[in-house]
Amino acid sequence: MNFFFKKCLQLILLSCLLCLAGNSQDKAPIKFGKVTKEDFYIKSSVVDSNANAVVVYDKGDITFEGNATGWFMYVFKRTCRILVINKNGMDAATVQLALYQTADTKERVENISATTYNLENGSVIETKLNNRDVFENKIDINHYNKKFTMPAVKEGSVIEYSYTIKSDFTFNLPAWDFQSTDYPVLWSEYNVTIPGLLSYMAFFQGFHKYAIDKIVEGFKNYSITRPKQMGSLIKEDERLNVASPTSNHRWVMKDLPSFKGENFMISPLNFSDRISFQLYQTYDGEIYHNVANTWPKAIEELMGREDFGKPLSEDNGWLDEVLKTIVAAGDNNLTKTKKIFLYVQQNYTCTNEYSKFIKTTLKEVVKKRSGTVGDINLLLIAMLKHQYIDALPVLLSTRGIGRIPENYPLMERLNYVIAKVNFDTVDYYLDATVPFLPFGKLPLKCYNGTARVISKDSAVVKLEADSINESHTVSMFLNNSTTGEFQGSCIQRFDFFESLDIRNKIAKSSIETFKKDFQEKFPEDLHVSNIKIDSLQFPEAKLTISSDFFLNSFKDADIVYFNPMMSEIIDQNPFYALKRMYPVEMPYLSDKVYTLNMEIPKGYKVDELPKSVRFNLNENEGMFEYIISNDGENILMRCRLVLRKANFVNDDYESLREFYSFVVKKEAEQIVFKKIK
Repeated sequence: MNFFFKKCLQLILLSCLLCLAGNSQDKAPIKFGKVTKEDFYIKSSVVDSNANAVVVYDKGDITFEGNATGWFMYVFKRTCRILVINKNGMDAATVQLALYQTADTKERVENISATTYNLENGSVIETKLNNRDVFENKIDINHYNKKFTMPAVKEGSVIEYSYTIKSDFTFNLPAWDFQSTDYPVLWSEYNVTIPGLLSYMAFFQGFHKYAIDKIVEGFKNYSITRPKQMGSLIKEDERLNVASPTSNHRWVMKDLPSFKGENFMISPLNFSDRISFQLYQTYDGEIYHNVANTWPKAIEELMGREDFGKPLSEDNGWLDEVLKTIVAAGDNNLTKTKKIFLYVQQNYTCTNEYSKFIKTTLKEVVKKRSGTVGDINLLLIAMLKHQYIDALPVLLSTRGIGRIPENYPLMERLNYVIAKVNFDTVDYYLDATVPFLPFGKLPLKCYNGTARVISKDSAVVKLEADSINESHTVSMFLNNSTTGEFQGSCIQRFDFFESLDIRNKIAKSSIETFKKDFQEKFPEDLHVSNIKIDSLQFPEAKLTISSDFFLNSFKDADIVYFNPMMSEIIDQNPFYALKRMYPVEMPYLSDKVYTLNMEIPKGYKVDELPKSVRFNLNENEGMFEYIISNDGENILMRCRLVLRKANFVNDDYESLREFYSFVVKKEAEQIVFKKIK
């Protein structure tokens, strides 16, 4: 027995012993495929009355095999058991498998097996999925899915399913979500056995600890088939046996509560327990090859795609007919860009907010006057390019998808495309899919950190919440009238995002509905009338809403308690939890100013007046001031709340909570008026 073989045998024996020892101590809590009466009743500290279903067991296994193209393929097997508690947990019975394909090959699903178990008259009844009930759906040229729904599911059912995916696309192993955003998980396990000829980067995120985190080294022979060539002719297939050391990684998490989002959290995908992989290096026995995806590689591929870059570089002479009614010969490039942007925005309807590719063709988009984000914004870019304007696509991930690393192209998370143009050293970012969005502005969902310009001179674009500063001002005027009523007026000035939100609300309902909702924000004893919305028809203008009102408070009462904040009071602390697990993510910086100019009601005097105060958040991260005075005839007040920071780490939570507690308490204070006798 030679030394090399002896060492390999020792490694195999050691791996087997370690696996046996680990399995004896860390066995899964169920036997898959065997459901007993006891399995319909689960007791766990993470399963409460709010749980609609429970993921009892979820296990993923990745191994590698040799394929028929001279390399490896991965084999992903998943087995899952779920207890459906009530009708709101029925969604767990629908399973959708996201799959990848190219013109040459596609990921294949095998061995789909699914069974529903119901407890009827003390007996466990099985109902199996029929293969005819598995459906396939094409998404785009590179993506399709398979979908099935478990049969005979009702409240109290136990469902089990398993399937295997075989894939030659070893560059991107399936990610694994240990934690569910919908249901508690009692056991979540991921096993990945990687040959030493492949090297992956692992990306971990989340806050819970692994119950099991082990690596066992091993050794395996892989049978690989490749064409054997004789000159320029292929003679026959050649079968090779490749020996390689392996690393088996086992991760297990237990008793995970469902991921509960907290106030001011942009996306659960930034924080839920998850692991993902990216291939960065291969070894052919002689040379190491760096195969990590890079932005230059990704951009080259994107610009060569029929559903992304190629239509932008074509002549597109057919656009002449469309553009001749939009731009004039004497227009400069900035004017042309504004006109084309406005035309696309006002004449095309977005049917799918999250797609970066052209679903059909640009001609089809023009014909239908509708399409996905990719359809509409890439059409915008094509129109601009046809006018010799250097417009470029920009890829980003929206807030709901989660953040992406700056220097690594995680293509599955880049779900949104916008346009970029530059005039006189000023960059303008355009999204023609959002109604009422002004030229050069982006919707709030786009401000998610890093974006990337797709061009030879690719550049990183920072779209951070800290770059947005929204102001909001309210001016209140109260005075005695000649009729004896205590009356007033209010002027509210909104910044960009609030103005956009108001326009969209009115578009979805009506001005009358909006005015009715606006009135309901004021106290019951305040009757609002004569509501006017200024500049509603001009998308680039910020809105101003003015209104008149009168108060019933000051009539015959001997004592009147009056809150000077009126409709602008913050009456609840948004950070009510004593503790918080995740960072606080505000949508933007903010500066809110409320002023009150109030004539003291006739026949009354001020008995008590709140004290003026200023209070800072963590020195210079925020500020609250409440300044009030009484000169015997008028009460003047100015209340200002400023946040100079959008994102707060966990360590800042207590001070942020105390800051808002102070604000809530102070804004609840009232002026006490007494009737003069």
